[in-house]
Amino acid sequence: MKLSKDNLQKIYEGKTKDVYQYSDDKILLYTKDETTGWWKNDSLGNRYFEEDPGGNEVGPAVAGMGQKNLISSDYYFKKFVEAGIPTHYISCDIDENLMLVKLGKVLGQGLECIIRFYAMGSLLRRFPGEYTEGQPLNDFFETTLKSDADNDPPITKEELVSKEMITESQYDNMRKICHDAATVIQRDLKEANLTLVDIKFEVGITHGEIVLIDEVSAGVMRVAKGDVSTAHILNEDQLAEILVARATSL
Repeated sequence: MKLSKDNLQKIYEGKTKDVYQYSDDKILLYTKDETTGWWKNDSLGNRYFEEDPGGNEVGPAVAGMGQKNLISSDYYFKKFVEAGIPTHYISCDIDENLMLVKLGKVLGQGLECIIRFYAMGSLLRRFPGEYTEGQPLNDFFETTLKSDADNDPPITKEELVSKEMITESQYDNMRKICHDAATVIQRDLKEANLTLVDIKFEVGITHGEIVLIDEVSAGVMRVAKGDVSTAHILNEDQLAEILVARATSL
């Protein structure tokens, strides 16, 4: 489907995507080349950027990254539709870096849902000594509030329900949807001898139904090549290339 953002009103400018009003019940997402992670200083005081799917800082643009991420989003959203997992996806125009989606609203003030198959990243920093790096996890699910200023603080099911940001049944449905989607991706990557370490989803509501929204790309997942205990964690550009190859070869 040929899409264009020309003459459309930009309603939101994000770190890796801009949002345009397409119609009364649809919006257009424009994917950019920026990456996310954390700016850090090494022991000599030199500033460098560390890619991290959980990061809130914008890193250097990587030419073509927006298009690569859109290709993987298109690939996985179609797989979710085939698996009966509800999403906001309608169609994509890969050449223009555009994805047409259903208009909806976020849950609460905006939630991120994380499925962790192995202990890595922020989990180790938050619970030092509780987990070992690469430790397998059993059905680990957590939610965080979307707040760059507070580094996306974790929030429990009980807190979400008590603050009336979400109902208990909505939470349970959200968890199942995210787990089902993560399992689809985990199985797909396994075919390429890749291991899904963890993944971050965003959810919203369209027509009263909880759905997966935003993107499903290299920028929202951590993936290892081979066994996690001895694995090399792919950076965003490496993973994006692999996802594009899978999407365009099948």
